[in-house]
Amino acid sequence: MKAFFSLIAILFITNSNAQKFDCSSTITTYQELFQARNIADAYDTWSLVRKNCPKQSEIVYTDGILILQYKIDNAANAEEKESLVRDLMKLYDQYNKNFPSTTTDFEVYKAMALHDNKMEATDEILSLLDNAFSRASDSITNANAIYTYFSLCHEKYKAGNQKFNAELVLDKYTLVNAMLSNLQNTNPDKANEYRTAQRGINSLAKDLTTCDNLATYYENKYQLNSDNNDWILGALTNLGDRCSAKPIFNKMAQNFYATKATSQSAYFMALASLKQKNFEEAIKFYSQSADLEANPQARAKIYYTLATGLLFGDKAKSKESLNKALQYDPTLGSAYLFLAELYANAADECGKTDFEKKAIKYLALQTAKKAIVAEPKMKAAADKVVERLASKSPSQAEINKEKMNGKSLTIGCWINETITFPAK
Repeated sequence: MKAFFSLIAILFITNSNAQKFDCSSTITTYQELFQARNIADAYDTWSLVRKNCPKQSEIVYTDGILILQYKIDNAANAEEKESLVRDLMKLYDQYNKNFPSTTTDFEVYKAMALHDNKMEATDEILSLLDNAFSRASDSITNANAIYTYFSLCHEKYKAGNQKFNAELVLDKYTLVNAMLSNLQNTNPDKANEYRTAQRGINSLAKDLTTCDNLATYYENKYQLNSDNNDWILGALTNLGDRCSAKPIFNKMAQNFYATKATSQSAYFMALASLKQKNFEEAIKFYSQSADLEANPQARAKIYYTLATGLLFGDKAKSKESLNKALQYDPTLGSAYLFLAELYANAADECGKTDFEKKAIKYLALQTAKKAIVAEPKMKAAADKVVERLASKSPSQAEINKEKMNGKSLTIGCWINETITFPAK
């Protein structure tokens, strides 16, 4: 009985002390100290909150990360630095223990604490990242962590580690590329970071991601993933234009398109058709891809690709496609320059007289000038075109002779444009 009352007394005292600790005001105190760069006192005060108020607020942990990182950056020696980094990793564990729903990717942060603070712990970093990517890849948004994970896997592969064979590293390549493509769409404000990471990963993997290797890899994995549209999208994206002649690309493109006709699925069908030299089908799918594309700039790019590629032999359709491109993206200076060249090359075809032929050159010149207004960075390239066409356009004396000052001339043919000449 005596022991029982002693236990009750201890619990009472402990509870009483906990009630006396004011978590909210102590948080405010260490925050003020930290802002004043009184780091030693801020750390000591924060440590009390960390101990006594572990579930008070996520602020305890987000602030603690900043405080500990400041101390790490200003550590007196390597031993102190490593001790602080290890403490930071413990903090991430505590953060996850007390706020698990918002810290599913805590192992990523532990790994990057080691990596970013240049700790010699490659295997530990890779192990932490491997756990995180296996368990919570949907929660990971850190572009540097995604790049680091693949680079460490690739490093093991290059070193001849039997666990990290070609197939496993291609598994990782497929995973991280799909993640980065998705993150570019869901986090447009950080799209450049994700594109940079993706370029870095593609550069690292170029020895492994040849068209033959990728085609074999995706052929072997296809049956298991034939109903997984996300996987197929990643595979088609990774194969891309450079590998779209491979039979597996065509097979997956057809599967993806059959599920749903979208701008993206139609685009893959266009690539597959093009590589099979089925040009009419390619034109059809490119046009459908453009029609289904919601982003005006992306739609314009598809129309421009059509105009300068598959439709190049049909000047009327090429012009129509260029005009559509400019309709959706008036800043696409390259479309004006290509249209100017189309006009210039049609002078003999569409001009009935010498003056009309020169007038078409003048139309081309004026079109090239629009490129400078639309896209000023293209001025140097456009100026060269303008200079070349100016010497082939009608002179003022020739305009006077034809009595066309301030008048207009309509050119038929496929051009179907009216040219207005300057007055005297």
